[in-house]
Amino acid sequence: MTEPRQRPEGERAVSERAVSERSASDPSASERAESELVEFVRSIDVRAPESLHSRVQALVADASRRKGRRGTGHRRAPAFARYAIAGALAAAVAASAIAIGLSGGSNGPFIRPTSALTLGRSTAAAPRENHNSAQLAAAVDGVAFPYWEDRFGWRSTGTRRDHVNGRAVTTVFYADHRGRQIGYAIVAGTPAPTQDRGAIAWRNGTRFRVLQLDGATVVSWLRDGHLCVVAGRGVSGATLLALASWHDRSSVA
Repeated sequence: MTEPRQRPEGERAVSERAVSERSASDPSASERAESELVEFVRSIDVRAPESLHSRVQALVADASRRKGRRGTGHRRAPAFARYAIAGALAAAVAASAIAIGLSGGSNGPFIRPTSALTLGRSTAAAPRENHNSAQLAAAVDGVAFPYWEDRFGWRSTGTRRDHVNGRAVTTVFYADHRGRQIGYAIVAGTPAPTQDRGAIAWRNGTRFRVLQLDGATVVSWLRDGHLCVVAGRGVSGATLLALASWHDRSSVA
């Protein structure tokens, strides 16, 4: 395999000097590039660490000051230095976006604590089957929990009631013959908390959001205006979607 040619130091220095000279002769092109990087950082829909936001704001302020000094003889910083700073910021924020997106991001106020409840333990007995429908004799604001045992082999095993950020949350737990457990939580009250993270999957005209949190697969959606969350470890997203969407009467999340 042919080794890549290493440019001599003198050649590299000449090349970098040439780029800097071109940037100095066309400052508008340099500023456009900086503006594009700044807009890219601003456009990422994620709350990055405060330190990164401070650095981005400093970059924006510095760019604004330079624009105001154009034509006054103020010496501009070398192009490579400015690009390196802006590029580093963009890369850092993009990395934060990826990490936060995969871990649930701004779903924190409800999805994370609610999913934690679905992965916990029951504190009360399982609700009975409602023999007049494919539902259990348990509901939140009229939104009933499904009966899955005959159709899917998931039997209800217990319940618990909690509060998350001022909202009552009822969770029903289910288990299958393999010993796997999932929890199905319904958050009381409308309008439902807004959720904007996770991969989108459509089933029967309803939008579901699927993501991974703390090693568990989590599916969230709306039913009759109420936020519902079903989650489990060792259970695929496809299985959870099939359960969540069965006989679904949901609204769009």
